Amino acid sequence: MDAAKRAATLSLGVSPVTEMDVVIRSAQVGDEGAIADIHVLAWQAAYKEFMSEEYLSSLSVQKRAERWRETLSNPGNGKYLVATTGGIIRGFAVYGPARDEDLDNSSSELVALIVHPESWRRKIGYSLVGAILDKTSLEKYSSIYLWVIKGNNPAIKLYESFGFQDTGISKTEDIHSGHPLHELRYSKMLG
Repeated sequence: MDAAKRAATLSLGVSPVTEMDVVIRSAQVGDEGAIADIHVLAWQAAYKEFMSEEYLSSLSVQKRAERWRETLSNPGNGKYLVATTGGIIRGFAVYGPARDEDLDNSSSELVALIVHPESWRRKIGYSLVGAILDKTSLEKYSSIYLWVIKGNNPAIKLYESFGFQDTGISKTEDIHSGHPLHELRYSKMLG
């Protein structure tokens, strides 16, 4: 990482990822600022070709932090994990019972997996997916599914490395950005 990038990263409160062990823990109130920062930065970096520049630049860390504070205070059925290295939150994931109407309560959904751009390809996402698969198996789910944007090849590659397969089911939604997003449903049986 060059000096300018390192300085920018440190100014965001995120130090460069080294080969430290990834620690997965439940998210808690107090994590919302780091989660919101990661959420906005990752979407702005990863979704440039899928969402408008206007929408992505309008994302507010402060507003996201407020939403995350409320969510972590009142989690409902969702379960929230963060991945840390050196005590710094590098990514987060959300999972819970299936929300799709055609699935029953034996299915779980990986709702979100978001990693700080400076931590991409550093085993953060891999560690989060592994932890969720372990937890959903222990919770006696028989399968887990997720929705991924068509063309988001890094995410698809990660999920396929864990045995997720394209179900052939797709949808188009515009709830996030006001622009149509084409998503594919991937699923995996749990042992």
